[in-house]
Amino acid sequence: MTDVASHVPLQPKLQRKRQPIRDAKILLKVLGAAADTDRPLVTHVVITRRCNLSCGYCFEYDKVSQPVPLADLKARIDHLAKLKSVFVTLTGGESLLHPDAIELVRYVNEKGMVPFLNTNGYLLTKKIIEGLNDAGLYGMQLSIDNARPNEVSKKSLKPLMPKLRLLAMHAKFHVRINTVLGSSPPAEALAVAKAVVAFGFDSNCSLVRDETGALITPDPETRAAYEEIRGLGRRLPSFLDDDYTRKLLDHGTMDWKCRAGARTFLVDEHGNVHLCQPRMGTPGTPLLEYTALHIRREFNAPKPCAKTCPIAYAHHASKLDGWRSQKGAPLMLPAPTPSTSMPALPAASKGVRSTKLSILAG
Repeated sequence: MTDVASHVPLQPKLQRKRQPIRDAKILLKVLGAAADTDRPLVTHVVITRRCNLSCGYCFEYDKVSQPVPLADLKARIDHLAKLKSVFVTLTGGESLLHPDAIELVRYVNEKGMVPFLNTNGYLLTKKIIEGLNDAGLYGMQLSIDNARPNEVSKKSLKPLMPKLRLLAMHAKFHVRINTVLGSSPPAEALAVAKAVVAFGFDSNCSLVRDETGALITPDPETRAAYEEIRGLGRRLPSFLDDDYTRKLLDHGTMDWKCRAGARTFLVDEHGNVHLCQPRMGTPGTPLLEYTALHIRREFNAPKPCAKTCPIAYAHHASKLDGWRSQKGAPLMLPAPTPSTSMPALPAASKGVRSTKLSILAG
């Protein structure tokens, strides 16, 4: 690991140009959503389940699925526009395996919503980055878990370093790197975080969770690495902070009002709506049938899993409404099924846990 960490470049550094007019329009959209509780804030759309990697902890991919047809995805994006979603994240699988990924970014933008893209980064080229610039991509998230690939995670700093340089030199959009503590020794996660900060990217650190989405308490070495990463300086805008993770670590639970299914939700490759990845099947309603009535029900329903939830996009999308009550009946959640449960994993090295790890999508 030391050779990777010791060669972290101070340059190139991301020089994203400020876009005050666009940023002001986005702020107005967020303020509009704050006043309208029937309006989604962050929605996620699976555009392909296929992936070019095979990470040991991941059940969100396969090697055979065809990309979701462009016409189907445009119909789903059209419906999200009717619901007035502010942000739309295109995700996978590996989103860049979809042949129309850039066109989909452009379509989200043309429909008046703000496009984000999740990728593992391996397929990035200068041409793709410039295409995403031209299509109006606002933000990209990559996950980098360790310094070198291991049995559990292939999303690693060493092979992705050339891709990070390309992003730093050519991207006109926000770049956010998520590091999952638990897929590798904590020192490797720290090396990744330092590299990310050196490039000028936004850095996020998440912790392992079990198949229900609940946080698994890290060992002392992992907790120390987490605190050191937090001490690297301003890593994210304040509204995207991970302070909720520290509260969970300190107290085991936290009181907050999750608005999944309303302010945020996931649309799978079949076009069905789910609260989040750990809660696939709930509610399972086809997106094209999803209305403000569904959003209202989920907005007002307390989620029994919220007290131990470390899922970033659920926390971030729910921040607007912490002061609002949840008057509905508590949501009844089924136990995780085999399709959403994690596989047993071999320990690749010290610090690796045989468990499902936290993945953003948010």
